[in-house]
Amino acid sequence: MAEMETHEGVDAASLAEEAWVRFASLFWKRRPDWIAAAAEEGLTPPHAMVLMKLRDDAPPLLGELARDLQCDASYATALADRLEERGLASRRPSPRDRRAKELVLTDSGRVVQARLRDVFRTPPPALLELPEEDLQRLLEIARRVTPDADAGVLGLL
Repeated sequence: MAEMETHEGVDAASLAEEAWVRFASLFWKRRPDWIAAAAEEGLTPPHAMVLMKLRDDAPPLLGELARDLQCDASYATALADRLEERGLASRRPSPRDRRAKELVLTDSGRVVQARLRDVFRTPPPALLELPEEDLQRLLEIARRVTPDADAGVLGLL
């Protein structure tokens, strides 16, 4: 590994590690809010995450959901079953591969998904308290370090 530049006696790797840990901590502190929002909708966190992944323009195949969630196909099927039972999603043959099923949002699913996205998008109070200049700089940095951000998959961007 290439040697990292130092800043005031602290190497850049240590600075990056601390920044990462602090942002991860901020993210994880919001977890109870997300779990509560899912529970209000009658969903477990895995069900909410699957619902968040559903997009009208690119409905995922059940096999893709299993890969994304790093679970076996039977568990992805069980998650899809529950979303179907609740009327939030439905399965249909995929036009990409007629042997495979894709999971698509229903109108009710779109409403619940929008409510969950609102909770996910709500920044923590500490960010809201920052001056606009700091937020601009933070956003510039975030864009630079996440040029291929996959948040669009969850509809967060």
